[in-house]
Amino acid sequence: MNSDTKREVQIGIFFLVLATAYIIGTFGISTFTPFGNRGLDSRSIPQLIGLLVIILSIAHIAQVLLREKQVKALLENEQEADTLVCDEDEVACIQPVKGTIIERLDRVFSIKLLLSFVYLTLYIAAYQPVGFIISSTGFLIAESLLLVKKEERKRWRTFIILFSIGASVLIYFIFTRYLTLFLPSGILG
Repeated sequence: MNSDTKREVQIGIFFLVLATAYIIGTFGISTFTPFGNRGLDSRSIPQLIGLLVIILSIAHIAQVLLREKQVKALLENEQEADTLVCDEDEVACIQPVKGTIIERLDRVFSIKLLLSFVYLTLYIAAYQPVGFIISSTGFLIAESLLLVKKEERKRWRTFIILFSIGASVLIYFIFTRYLTLFLPSGILG
């Protein structure tokens, strides 16, 4: 399994675990049935979203593994022995190590995935005390800058900041004014 495939599988597993934890968290939501006894209550939509994320995560993992299997079958026919380093009896052969320590570490476990998890943990920790708008803006800026290529960050920086602020404020007002759901205001009180 190459590094890109490992990274994609790790991302799929991350979202699978996150969605499972999300669904478990939805059982703590107090039920409110605005439409009477028609099957929908305050838990229904969050549980549906969690279930959809689980299905999409499993589909993503399966797609990546199938693609890897197809690529591996093609490469087995084309692989040349001179690119491998073998022992004297040619019993075991491996490809030589390439790249810096960070690049090799990134092939084993995605550093961006680890940083995304750290950002998500900080967002969850800051959500109540700091408030929705500030914590969401910070999370969106950090995550966007992490995901944009290093060469293009300077060009996108202004857009990312304005979009993060605008999206957070817009979501806050939609949820609080029109859907009458309470989001923590935090230090903006």
